[in-house]
Amino acid sequence: MQLNEVLDRIPRLRKQATHELVAAVLREAITTGHLKANQPLPQDEIASQLQVSHIPVREALRQLQSEGLVTYQANRGATVSALSPDEIAEIYEIRAILETSAIRRAVPRLTEAQLEQASRILDAAEQATDGAVWGLHDVDFHQRIYALSDRPRRDELIAGLLRRVDRYWTLYGLMLTHRATFDREHREILAALYQRNADLAAGRLEAHLAGAAGLLIGELQRVAMTVSEPAR
Repeated sequence: MQLNEVLDRIPRLRKQATHELVAAVLREAITTGHLKANQPLPQDEIASQLQVSHIPVREALRQLQSEGLVTYQANRGATVSALSPDEIAEIYEIRAILETSAIRRAVPRLTEAQLEQASRILDAAEQATDGAVWGLHDVDFHQRIYALSDRPRRDELIAGLLRRVDRYWTLYGLMLTHRATFDREHREILAALYQRNADLAAGRLEAHLAGAAGLLIGELQRVAMTVSEPAR
């Protein structure tokens, strides 16, 4: 594991505690696929690479465990968590409940300027040639259109659920594979917002999330079958 490269990309906050910086580095490495599911996270190696003591590393791993990104396994210590298809399905079901609630609340409050900004984000996404860049625009779009709900705890839950599954999209290179479908669905959601139709926007968002869940679960099952097939 090469964490120094990830560290260079993490913005340093003036009052950021050491364990928060370690957590930020590991979170970035996990969500971008640099650290894979079930990969061990040895505290000695992490501390050595980041030039910190074991205490902030231990605190960071506990924090990431609470976020669902790290699992403690008997005789193995901390490892990057792995999600089953059923767990991914459940995460998307919860996301649909939270995010459709958020978009319904946001629809009457969105200004024309904010809608235009969301449209520009989609313009940038449609021009992106890198999956990671497209993914950043995707997250930005979703946050822009319903992060105005004055429900910071709900927004925090949504962000946490997204972090749990986003790494799989990066790992399997699915961002660009299905971008045409996602770009079209994003435009349909935005059109409903321009119409100030909360029910239509929520319905399109729910269908968008269900479709994404199906694609991701299908890919995990395909990979699992490929791995389990005997060599010929």
